[in-house]
Amino acid sequence: MNTFKAFRVHTIDSEAVCRFENLDLGDLDPGAVTIRVAFSAVNYKDAMAARGVGKNVRTDRPCVTGVDLSGIVISSQDPRFMKGDSVIATNYGLGNTHDGGYSEYARIPADWIVPLPTGLSLYEAMALGTSGLTAALAVDRLEQSGLSPDSGPIAVTGASGGVGCLAVDILAGRGYEVVAISGKPEQIDFLKSIGATRVMHREEFLSRKAPLVTNPEFAGAIDNVGGIMLDRLTAQLRPHGKVAISGMVQIELQSTVLPFVLRSIDILGINVSRQLAMPERLHLWKRLATDLKPRYLNMISRPIEFEKLDQVMDSFFNVSTVGRVVIEINDKAPNR
Repeated sequence: MNTFKAFRVHTIDSEAVCRFENLDLGDLDPGAVTIRVAFSAVNYKDAMAARGVGKNVRTDRPCVTGVDLSGIVISSQDPRFMKGDSVIATNYGLGNTHDGGYSEYARIPADWIVPLPTGLSLYEAMALGTSGLTAALAVDRLEQSGLSPDSGPIAVTGASGGVGCLAVDILAGRGYEVVAISGKPEQIDFLKSIGATRVMHREEFLSRKAPLVTNPEFAGAIDNVGGIMLDRLTAQLRPHGKVAISGMVQIELQSTVLPFVLRSIDILGINVSRQLAMPERLHLWKRLATDLKPRYLNMISRPIEFEKLDQVMDSFFNVSTVGRVVIEINDKAPNR
């Protein structure tokens, strides 16, 4: 095999330095399965690693970033996977403690790999990726806790982001009345086009400053922000309301126990990293290929060439990104 292109982060004088490099398989971390990567995606965690924000990548040596990938197995030392298999991998140590998806080839542990389910292409898998898995887990847990379309409207915060867009689409497709909450008024038409019944500007929503509990409006919510947004959500949930929390934009919570006690509110924590066991991953990916598959993936996602990867990273910090950015890693990637 000739050398191939990869996007690596180095830590030089305590600063993150990103660059494209030519590698061979021996430069990658070991793994039982070698994959020709077709597509990856950009998540906020990837942007943090690329810009050295937080502790999102190892510092002892260079790391290929990218927490998501889809592609074709070219060799395997594990009997669960054969040459030619279409596969997905998300999270675990990818792009953090183990070389990840921003590379034309990847070597990863077999225990991290999900067979591509029937009903999804390799591109669609990355239009979903970590964000889709997060949205699916939130919807799955909300429904397991008793929520249904008959329960009442569902609020989605951070609605123009990756998880938010996908959650709006999935919920609307299942018959829910979805109230999208976003700080981007220019995205009102877009959010309605993917299923939002109503769109509220973030500042309008936060202006409802009635303390403790106020008029009950929502049967449930998916919160991708945290902080004061979660405080305002819980105050406006109906009795026995449910809120799935996946966002940590604001990690400090300013609330009281009153909504949880007076209205019997349930809080559901959503985490799709290492804590999500493989049986549940398989269950969620199967649902994402069937009854939870978003109807408007092509509107929510946009592909970019591998060479333009570094250019999009800063958009995740100036909050200009809408939906999902899919990276075309290999030319003529299969199963588009």
